[in-house]
Amino acid sequence: MYNDETLYADGARLPLGDGSIRLCRVKTRDEKRIRIYGKKTADGKHLLCMASGIENDDEAYRTAVTGWLRNYARIKLGEKAHHFAIQMQVTINRIAIKEQKTRWGSCSSLGNLNFNWKLVLMPESIQDYVVVHELAHRKQMNHSGAFWQEVAKTLPDYNARRKWLKEHEHEFIKY
Repeated sequence: MYNDETLYADGARLPLGDGSIRLCRVKTRDEKRIRIYGKKTADGKHLLCMASGIENDDEAYRTAVTGWLRNYARIKLGEKAHHFAIQMQVTINRIAIKEQKTRWGSCSSLGNLNFNWKLVLMPESIQDYVVVHELAHRKQMNHSGAFWQEVAKTLPDYNARRKWLKEHEHEFIKY
């Protein structure tokens, strides 16, 4: 079983969209906080640096990394939602990023969208599917045939994406 120590350890790799990001702990004298920042190496690989003097507190590192990922999700999923909303000719009221055990997204009748931050760990095509799925609820607040037609207008291959999500979602719950 995974634990925070292995998931957020120095050198650990996290999936991120169609790629991954490697965690890098940077030792500092600051024993009160963890500063998180992204960096690209000379060979083009992505690092997520965790600068701190805090030791033996894996939960603090998990909190810091997931905080960075939440902010990343807010930007990334927000951009996707606005892009697809224009394409689908629907409006959005508010977008919230949450951490849920089993839901990847939801849409209220007021146009409020909620997305699970862990969605950004999944491939881009799956992120697109969840965003389009929730935006389709702006036209059909159910899962009727008309709803799936709305999804298919934007993503004709939605069934393959939906199947991938069902088969792989358990791999992302651990984060």
